[in-house]
Amino acid sequence: MESLPKIYLLFGFLGAGKTTLVRNLLQNADSSIPTAVIVNEFGDVGIDGQIIQGNTIDTVELVSGCICCTLKGSLMSAIEELVDDKGARRIVVEATGVADPEDMLDDLEDTSVTDSLEVAPLVTVVDASGFNKIRPVLGEFYTSQILNSDLIIVNKIDRTNEAELENVSRQIKEINPWAEVRFTEHCDVDANLIFSDQTSTLLQNHEASANGHDHHHDHDHGHHHGRHDTMESCVIAPSKSITQTKLEEYFNRLPETVWRMKGHMLIDGQPHLVQYAAGQLNFDETEPKTHYRMVAIGQELDEAALANGLGVPITSAEH
Repeated sequence: MESLPKIYLLFGFLGAGKTTLVRNLLQNADSSIPTAVIVNEFGDVGIDGQIIQGNTIDTVELVSGCICCTLKGSLMSAIEELVDDKGARRIVVEATGVADPEDMLDDLEDTSVTDSLEVAPLVTVVDASGFNKIRPVLGEFYTSQILNSDLIIVNKIDRTNEAELENVSRQIKEINPWAEVRFTEHCDVDANLIFSDQTSTLLQNHEASANGHDHHHDHDHGHHHGRHDTMESCVIAPSKSITQTKLEEYFNRLPETVWRMKGHMLIDGQPHLVQYAAGQLNFDETEPKTHYRMVAIGQELDEAALANGLGVPITSAEH
């Protein structure tokens, strides 16, 4: 009997490094297994789907929503299409940075899922350098991503010092002492660590708990989004070039309510992929784009100020 296709769910707050992880996995995984990627974006414009490259048979983008709200809808439809029509056996889902894995656990146990898919260990990517800044702002939402994980990848350790990393490690172990923890730079992990033969222990224990068996993972199954409900996004279309100095000044002035900005811009006349999260700005040269878009995600966004800073009009989307 042929084994079921397997789904690999990757979580992590905005900017932790999930897209980098997916790219690394695709470039280094066993190419004999048909693999597909589903990128779940929050906001109107999908960016990650444009920058994930590797050995895939297909990339699907689900935008303007969160998979914890739509698992039995658009996500399962996309998975079924990839399996039935494309022959995918390994499906990697890069969840939006605002997804709460706890909201998905009950859905993952539904027979419509378990009869057709194996669920791999749940992976959460954590930004070590931004942890102590992000955790107080996000509170339980951020804690939930760490708690509801089989494997935690503590990324960007090259941007921390030893004392800070020990502090972050201690906090993670306090939240989830059962998860396997790996420390990385640029999410450089062995693809076999993610694409193993294992299934999610967390999910198995959650099922056992739901069936009346005690276990150390004690979950509240209520569908609570918390900050997710007040999250906003807006799309900025910066058609004109900006100097690197002006760009850095712009991001240095951004308020803490702007959690993430990501997209493509012209910097000193050259196309760049620009990524900002937790006060950190990165930009790399890329191929020219037909349209240049930046997606901002946060709370109580001042859309006019964000647009005026780059001298462009905006369209907005709110979840």
